[in-house]
Amino acid sequence: MVRPYLLLICVLLSSLAVTCVRDYPSADPNKAPVVQNPPSGGLPGQTQTSPQKRLYLDNDKIRLGIDLNAGGAITYLSEAGSSVNMVNNNDLGRQIQTSMYAGPYPYSVNGKDPVYQWRNLGWNPVQTGDYYNNPAQVVSYQQGQNTLYVKTIPLIWPLLNEPADCYYEHWIELKDNTIHVRCRLVVNRADTTQYEARTQEAPCVYLNGPYYRMITYGGMKPFTNDAVSEFTTQEMTNRFGSENWIALLNAEGRGVGIYKYNDVRFASAGFGVTRVGGEYDVPAGYINSQPHLVIDHNGQYEFEYTLVVGNLDDIRQFAYAQPRPPGGPTYKFVNDRQGWYFKRTRDKGYPIQNELNVRWYRDDPAVPSFRVMSPMSFWQAANVPKLYIQAAFQTKATRARLVWRKPDENDFMDMPGRYADFPIIGDGQFRTYEINTSQLSGWDGAITQIGLTSPPDQLQFETGSNLRLRSVTSTN
Repeated sequence: MVRPYLLLICVLLSSLAVTCVRDYPSADPNKAPVVQNPPSGGLPGQTQTSPQKRLYLDNDKIRLGIDLNAGGAITYLSEAGSSVNMVNNNDLGRQIQTSMYAGPYPYSVNGKDPVYQWRNLGWNPVQTGDYYNNPAQVVSYQQGQNTLYVKTIPLIWPLLNEPADCYYEHWIELKDNTIHVRCRLVVNRADTTQYEARTQEAPCVYLNGPYYRMITYGGMKPFTNDAVSEFTTQEMTNRFGSENWIALLNAEGRGVGIYKYNDVRFASAGFGVTRVGGEYDVPAGYINSQPHLVIDHNGQYEFEYTLVVGNLDDIRQFAYAQPRPPGGPTYKFVNDRQGWYFKRTRDKGYPIQNELNVRWYRDDPAVPSFRVMSPMSFWQAANVPKLYIQAAFQTKATRARLVWRKPDENDFMDMPGRYADFPIIGDGQFRTYEINTSQLSGWDGAITQIGLTSPPDQLQFETGSNLRLRSVTSTN
């Protein structure tokens, strides 16, 4: 409800070009109401989405709309002079929005079990709503001249009208032909288990069927105007984008791109009969940014991205105009994980305080190894002749292992030319371990990810071992 006195103030000040702020009723974002299952345990089918309640921003380039009856997600986007909405709104899992993932899977709560076909999504708070087209709750919003702010309690996608034990905040700014979005996720789960990292949709972009051309640059010579790659396949496919962008265009070469600083991990897909359909039809093109993220039960996470509306040159040149990503690792774990994550082990959890405090052992002795990993990136090996690892090992082991992978490799490969062992001192004291990577076999061409693990012959010493990691950098 809009407060009458605030409307009066807005009217009085509009002639002075002062931005008005509208407040939506506030609620406790961490208190999920109890929702009963339907009688006899049956689950209803999908219903029609709620009536629109859109707020708009526009300039001489584009018009943008968010819907307060769809979690405040972006549900409308058109170029100036056109009334055709590019955004697909077939159900409340589409739109341009945020969708995050964590364990367990399947995820059941309050006597509710997930829809069978989505059971492996796990804990999946979706900004817009759930599978049954129940909309997520917007608890507050503000609108300025070129800005929007919205706070949302998302719903767990596979469950019936189940508010997630977290909330999203989105800050949206319209500038020329771009939309800059900053997102914050604040989690308050009763389940304190640290589940392994999952890939996220941060964000996902669904455009209508005519937007079927998926384009990015995944080559080894980024920011040189090298030839791009175009895809029209509908299968959900990971895309490596070494220039930090991916685009979704129509036959005329116009559409939307995602630019995300220093992010190279994207995906694309198509749904329904491509190249036809409007915003409420099934056909849609899809792109996302999908970094790995460990989501703690009490964590807070932020990311930002820019949507660029226009043609391929507009999207690519926007990326070229941004500051270049660092030429080598620059990870310092002051108050977050810097995108690092774990396989078959875990750290002490949130908050992060000047270090990652990691179990230097497998969470299951039956598995062959564990790994502590950086996010995917893009570095030329020649520009990273040394690595400096500031760490304290508490272990009886005497060696650790640096591993790396290249852009055309689906995972780390346990083979010569993809790892190097280095000596460690396991007395729990911090040291800077210098690795001369320029002398390593296989450290050449492009490097897209690094990690730390224990050599197989050192696993016999893993019981009770611990790693405290302050930084991993290419300069000392």
